[in-house]
Amino acid sequence: MTNQKIKQVFSLIKQHDADSLISISPINRSWLIRNSVADFALILYKNNKAHVLVDERNIASIKKNNLELSTHLYKDIDSWFNFCKSQDLHKTLFETNGVTHEEYLKFLKPLSTHLIPIDANDLRIIKTADELKKLQKSSDIICEAIEHLKKWIKIGASEKEAADELRRFVIAKGATGLSFPTIVSFGENSADIHGAPSDRKLKKNEIILVDAGCVYNGYCSDITRVWCIGKLPPVAQKMYDVVLKSNQEGIKHIKANVHGIKIDTICRNVIKKQWNGYDIPHGVGHGVGILIHENPCNNKIYDKPLPANSLVTIEPGIYDKKIGGIRIEDLVIVTKTGCKVLTHKSPKTIKV
Repeated sequence: MTNQKIKQVFSLIKQHDADSLISISPINRSWLIRNSVADFALILYKNNKAHVLVDERNIASIKKNNLELSTHLYKDIDSWFNFCKSQDLHKTLFETNGVTHEEYLKFLKPLSTHLIPIDANDLRIIKTADELKKLQKSSDIICEAIEHLKKWIKIGASEKEAADELRRFVIAKGATGLSFPTIVSFGENSADIHGAPSDRKLKKNEIILVDAGCVYNGYCSDITRVWCIGKLPPVAQKMYDVVLKSNQEGIKHIKANVHGIKIDTICRNVIKKQWNGYDIPHGVGHGVGILIHENPCNNKIYDKPLPANSLVTIEPGIYDKKIGGIRIEDLVIVTKTGCKVLTHKSPKTIKV
């Protein structure tokens, strides 16, 4: 699967009319190099090869586990400059995120090539078959955790207790951790979009909002579900129905080559028309991979096509300090004809 990742990098290089790309950031190092504990590596993509320069502590293990890579010994800064010179660089892409200013001055600026900055997240937009399997497994675990929490939660439980129970469950199921701090909000607290769990205890007939994700084999998941023990007040139930319709319309219209801004607009317009002109105060979706927030996005400014085999969330919401907040979020794989919902194993039903 590393070969497919290398092909993706060279497709990006071609799009920018460049001849090479240099990767320094730890996140893209771990994305390319399997089974690596290396805390340092310089990667140069040139002539359809990925050249990895790494120090003596790690070169043997990287060579053994990454046969598709051309591995070289990094001795000192001169060995890096000499290697780059031997590759005859002319137009070289480099990451603007994940690279410090000090690293830029040390490893990049002195090179005899025209440097072109790019968003490093773009390297990871299209997922390989192996990545998609890991993302599905991560999504399966978090869906199972959500369903477990529905059965576990009782009147009188606190937000903190519920968040702790979810974390315990995903670890027991094989996740290495959470992909972000779990949001558990009851009642009026659910209007706080990124509220931290508190000692607030659950009451009957109020909103329960859970936004959670886990990490499995290095890959993240993300889901938001809302439910209630008892019966929601009519206005909160109507709010739920409107948000669910917005979520469903986003899923219905998403497919390869549709722009992220269009999906955002579709979801946003459903809520504007059905909830007195209300405008969602956040983007409707973001990419997910080895980081919880990656490209592509569904928001007001991402005017780029969503490619097949990219991942994105669809998460519209309405928030009212008096009523509470409703957000419904699914993680989907974009396909040529539509999408595959990874979080389908957790039903979008309001009743526990």
